[in-house]
This record gives sequence, C-alpha cells and structure tokens, in this order.
Amino acid sequence: MLFMGVINVLKPTGWTSSDVVVKVKHLLKNYTGNKKIKVGHLGTLDPAGSGVLPICFGSATRLFDYMVGQDKVYRATFCFGKTTDTLDSYGVVVGECENIPTLDEITSKIGMFLGKIMQLPPKYSRISVGGIRACDAARDGKEIDIKPRQVNVYSINILSYDDGMLTLDIHCSGGTYIRSICRDLAVAVDSIAYMSSIIRLQNKNFFIENAVTLDELKDNIEKRIISLEDLFSDMPKVYVQGKESFQLLNGVKIANRGIKTDYIVVIDGKIFGICKDGDKNLEVVVRLWN
Repeated sequence: MLFMGVINVLKPTGWTSSDVVVKVKHLLKNYTGNKKIKVGHLGTLDPAGSGVLPICFGSATRLFDYMVGQDKVYRATFCFGKTTDTLDSYGVVVGECENIPTLDEITSKIGMFLGKIMQLPPKYSRISVGGIRACDAARDGKEIDIKPRQVNVYSINILSYDDGMLTLDIHCSGGTYIRSICRDLAVAVDSIAYMSSIIRLQNKNFFIENAVTLDELKDNIEKRIISLEDLFSDMPKVYVQGKESFQLLNGVKIANRGIKTDYIVVIDGKIFGICKDGDKNLEVVVRLWN
C-alpha cells in the first residue's frame, strides 16, 4: 500500500484549494486507515479557478516548496469595460467604462507582459506582509504595502476576442498572478477589466487531460495515486550505496555527480530525495525520508 504519492485532482470552480485537501484527506484516511496522514496541495488555485490541483500525501508533502514555483499554464478570459475589487467574477463591481479596446490595440500591448516582468499582486491575494495576508487586510478595509515582484511569462496566446471578452492561454512561472495581467493589460489599453474565468491546464508534470474529479476519486482512489517514481521518471537517477548512503542519511556531504540538472537520489531502492550539484558537493533540495 502506498503511503506517499500525489493525486492530480481536477479542482471544481467554487472550491478553495483547502476544501479539496480536506476532501482528499478524508478519502485517503478511509483508504490507508491512517487517521494522521499528512495531505497538502502543490500550489494554490483561487476559488474562482478550476483545473489542475496536485494533492500530495505522506512525505510527498515535503515537495511543496520545490513544486510551488514550477511553471504553469492557464486559460483565462478577461472581460473589458468593468472591474471588481477582487479582479475576478466573485468580487463587487467597483468600476465601469465605455472604452472597449480593439483586438489590434490589445495585441500591440501583449509584448509588455512577456519575459521577466515586475508584477504587483492583487490586494485580494494570499501574499503575506508582516505576517498579515493581503486578502485578510483587504476584507478588513486595511491598506498594506504590497511590493511588486519579478515573475516570468513565457508565452501569451490569444484564442478569441468577442464583445470585450478576451480568452487566452498563458504559460508562466510559479507565483504569477493572472488577475494582475488582466488588470495591467486593461490599463495599457486605457480600459478596465476583470478576470471572468480561469482554468489551470498544467502544473509542471501534471496535465488537465489526466486530472481526476473528486467523484472519480471516490470510486477507486488507489488507481489515481501517482508514485514519486512515475512523477519524476524524466529526471536523472543516482543510486547511492555503501558508505556514501550512510553519510548522506546522516547529513554528511558527499561528492557531486557531474549532472547539470536536478536529479533523484535512490537509496536502498527508495527515492531519498531531489538533489543537485553544488560548488563542490551534492546538495539535498528535498529530503523525502530520514
């Protein structure tokens, strides 16, 4: 029986990421018989969004910091001529304007949002400033100083534009706010907008084509579990044995492996963790067991 793995869940609209974690944890408790099993997600998806939400359990929850910054692909629709306080369809309308940009005007400004850009997160976000979440401060009517941060947008492909509704696919780094792109693109074309819908199509190795609904999980959860061996099958593997395995398990540095990318280290037939070559010695990025 697997006690460590990941499930590629298709999050429904209206659910928070935490809602999904609670549901999957209940199912895993029944499946494993372990009432204390750790369960978490690998990257928040707003309640207004749907799509890929990887849920990890057991020691795989240690992958959060490693996976949360991985590249993602979204399909979003921006509605021009109106905006909300949350910049999505769940918010209160706080502005309207008559200027609906043309497709040519939008296309001419898309390049501003490609590559490494400085982006100001929405005030309704989970960004923490001084221990206070921005969204909590906004709900309490408080102002906090949210700083712009660098994100990387690899591509933006316009799929359709009709009656002020722009649908596009965005491939970006982790931490990118699509609502911020919506807000800033509207400003660039002298308009306002909000994001009416968003679907996460991909989160690194997780694709929407392979995602399972919560109802499907109820039927046969065992077949939906992705082992870490399968998840990282495309990464180089290093098998550490003997003295070096003892050293690594006890926090003693061992020599580099001469590999330029992150790689999987296997000890005694089990994945020990994700590692990389440092200046002189192997560095453990994520340790999955002790």
